[in-house]
Amino acid sequence: MNGSNIAGGNPKNGRAENDYYATNPSDTKEFLELIDKEYRLDGSKIIEPAAGEGHIVNVLKARYPHCQIISRDLIDRGIDEIESGVDFLSDNREEHYDFTITNPPFNIAKGFIDKSLKISDVAFIFAKLQFLEGVSRKPWFANVPLKYVYVYSHRANPWKNGQSTDENGKKWSSTMAFAWYVFDNSYTGSPIINWI
Repeated sequence: MNGSNIAGGNPKNGRAENDYYATNPSDTKEFLELIDKEYRLDGSKIIEPAAGEGHIVNVLKARYPHCQIISRDLIDRGIDEIESGVDFLSDNREEHYDFTITNPPFNIAKGFIDKSLKISDVAFIFAKLQFLEGVSRKPWFANVPLKYVYVYSHRANPWKNGQSTDENGKKWSSTMAFAWYVFDNSYTGSPIINWI
């Protein structure tokens, strides 16, 4: 068994182009219903720097009509409201946001979090639960303001290439576990685990 199988992947299906695994809108809604109790998002300034086709952005717009939402992505997927061609990690615009809310490519998630904490007060990051592992990430986690990890009690399945089903109309499924990570620049305690 190879590493991809162990991690919950299915190599016969191949990787999504540009590592594009969109967040199921219902998974975003479930998380926001919980986090709303603590963080006031409506009326805030939010950036989604890996917006894809707007799966997270559309949920934010519907839920928080008074927000200023900036949506960007490196890849142009034909959505007029999303500024394409923007590499978040090298974008040097001097901007500040209340929140960064995104599902970054897994292999550069750490860089996305570091950048998010420079330009925003709070970052909500959708990523594999496996992100908590790693020898190199252990000292990094000790120095970032991770406040919450919201783990899905059910299987959250991102949408490969932004599609809710595969080429046969079957919903995506895997053995990978996902969570929302809340990084808050004002927080100094140990991380708290919650469940969705």
